[in-house]
Amino acid sequence: MTPPHTVLITGGGRRLGAAMALACAGAGMDVVIHYRTDGPDVAATMDAIRAKGVRAAAVAADLADPMQVAGVVADAVKALDRPLTALVNSASIFEWDDITTLTADRMLAHYLPNSVAPALLSQALLAQLPDGVPGAIVNILDQKLASPHGDHLSYTLSKYALMGLGEMLARAGAPRLRVNAIAPGYVLPAPGQAQAEFERLHTQNPLGVGPGADDIAQACVYLLESPVITGQTIYVDAGLRFAGLGRDISFY
Repeated sequence: MTPPHTVLITGGGRRLGAAMALACAGAGMDVVIHYRTDGPDVAATMDAIRAKGVRAAAVAADLADPMQVAGVVADAVKALDRPLTALVNSASIFEWDDITTLTADRMLAHYLPNSVAPALLSQALLAQLPDGVPGAIVNILDQKLASPHGDHLSYTLSKYALMGLGEMLARAGAPRLRVNAIAPGYVLPAPGQAQAEFERLHTQNPLGVGPGADDIAQACVYLLESPVITGQTIYVDAGLRFAGLGRDISFY
C-alpha cells in the first residue's frame, strides 16, 4: 500500500485552500501550506492540521514573482525534512475585467500566479520526486471553463492555460505523475460580499443546492489518493455550468 502523500497546497491558509489542507491532514497526509500574506488564518490552519496528528509547515511566497516561486518546493521539503509527493495548485488571483477593460498588465497579473506558478511548481515537484514514488497534482480550475462568458476575462484565460497544463502533464508525466483537476462552482462568498446575498445566489443552479468547501476538499483527497485516475476534471458545481448564464452569477 502506498504511504500517504506529503502535499503542498498553495493558498492553503484560508478559504478553499484551508478546507483542502484539513481534509488532506484528516486522510493522514503531512501538509505544507503556502501563503502570500501571514495572518491569524495561517496560524489557525496550522494548528488545526497538527491537531489531526500529522506534520505541518508553512512557506511564504508571492506567486506573481517567479523568483519567489522558484524556492517554494525546496523550502517545503526543508521544512518537513522529506520529499513532497503531491501538489494542489489552489492559490489564484480573481479580478474582474472584460474585453473592453483588458490590458496586458491585467493579463500578466492573472497569468503569473494562476498558470505560470503552477507550471514552475509542478516542474519542481517532479524534479525532487524520489525514484519509484508516484506523485500527484490537483489543479483548481473553475466551472466557467465549461460555460464561458465575457466576465473575468483575464482570470478565465489563465484558468484555460492551467487546464491545458494539466492535460499535457497527465500525458507527459505518466507513469511517475498523475494530474487531475477540480472545477468548483459558486462555493464561498466573495471578499466583502454580504452573507444574505451569497445565500441568495448560492443555490441558483440546476440542483438547487450550493456546493460547499467540504465538497471540494473531498474531491481533492479522492483525486490525490486514487492510483488509477489521471487527466480528469471533476466539476463540483451542482450543475451551474448547465445554467447558461450570460454573465458571472454575481450579477444575477
